[in-house]
Amino acid sequence: MLVKKSTRRKFLTNLSSGLFLIAGAALFAAPEKPLLNQKFKMKFAPRGLFRASTKGDKFAYIKWLAEHGFTAVEGVVFCNPKKAYSKEEEALQVRIGQAVREAGLLMSNISSMNEKFFPTMTANQVPDKDKVLRSKKAIRQALHSQLEITLGTLNRIGSTRFIIGPGTFDKELSPKKQYENVVENMIFCADYCKRHNVVMQIEPLNTMDHPGMYCDRAALGASIARDVNNPHCRLLFDLYHEQTQVGNLKSLDDPEVWKYIESFHIADSPGRMEPGTGHMPYKEILKKIWDKGFRGFLGLEHAQSDKSAEGDLKLLKTYRELDSAATD
Repeated sequence: MLVKKSTRRKFLTNLSSGLFLIAGAALFAAPEKPLLNQKFKMKFAPRGLFRASTKGDKFAYIKWLAEHGFTAVEGVVFCNPKKAYSKEEEALQVRIGQAVREAGLLMSNISSMNEKFFPTMTANQVPDKDKVLRSKKAIRQALHSQLEITLGTLNRIGSTRFIIGPGTFDKELSPKKQYENVVENMIFCADYCKRHNVVMQIEPLNTMDHPGMYCDRAALGASIARDVNNPHCRLLFDLYHEQTQVGNLKSLDDPEVWKYIESFHIADSPGRMEPGTGHMPYKEILKKIWDKGFRGFLGLEHAQSDKSAEGDLKLLKTYRELDSAATD
């Protein structure tokens, strides 16, 4: 049967239009699924987020992070190294470490020796039940005990980094003497870390959230790391704490601070929620960090404003946008 040219031309035109519409629909729909597994370029390490999607199950949490493109997780989520563990808890930590490795994630920091309530390293004081021990011998014994517990935890979960702090300011000693005490005690801890090939990170904390903290800004933390003079003693730059305490992040441009930074913590200020809820320009901040060559861990140490499953996806989208803006 012969087909008129006009009919054939109309058929081909409609066919082409239909194929174009199908291809166009596929083109616009395609990005949704790949984004699910697309790996983040920045080494974001979530800390206790996305709970609605994982129901509080630690193993589901590990799997969810890996499936949604994260490459790291904060070790703080899985342990509290200040306490003694039962054999069951230790076995659980080993299983968690194995699950993290099998998921293809890296284990970031644990918070182990970041004292917030007592002048330990600043004044060589150790609380002991109903009394206070005041001597170098007492503080060194206490530090060694804490380091041993920390190392065991690190080995079980598969991390090599922990957060440390010198404690609170002491009213009886001069700032100079306290600084000397802190450096001496940090040298003791750094020597231990060197022997066991782990890295301790000094984390300055703001004095509004943590009244009386001795190390309250990045410049002071970097100065301590400099005088400890050991590559196993570094700086954890918490962007929220620095912004809250100092009022800006100019120290990121100080080469004497930058050279000691091992990792970052992220939270917006005020409020300590996710980026976009406060006044900190996180797209510009992370772009600066990336362009300066940082490729380490960025711990997501903030609360989540929307704790629903939809909020989890919204937060995931926030970090995808930040990752893209910083690394493109």
